[in-house]
Amino acid sequence: IYERAWIVPDGITDDNATVGTEITIARDGTVVSARITRSSRNAAVDRSVQVTLDRVKVAVPLPESEKANQRTVGINFSVAAKRAVG
Repeated sequence: IYERAWIVPDGITDDNATVGTEITIARDGTVVSARITRSSRNAAVDRSVQVTLDRVKVAVPLPESEKANQRTVGINFSVAAKRAVG
């Protein structure tokens, strides 16, 4: 969901730019929190990731087998990886 929602800003030439994030998802898939944990050191890339975090409000619900009421996951937004998948 996040990968599809993220758009690399025009004019970005630094394929090494990667933003680390932490996202907490409730059992029903509601995004409880989402934040940047590591900057790419490129303000435009960081802003584009923050816009994506703010935009996505619902993710995939947790599996039935999950005992916890929420799960926190880390996602790295990589310019090179995004360009590789189109």
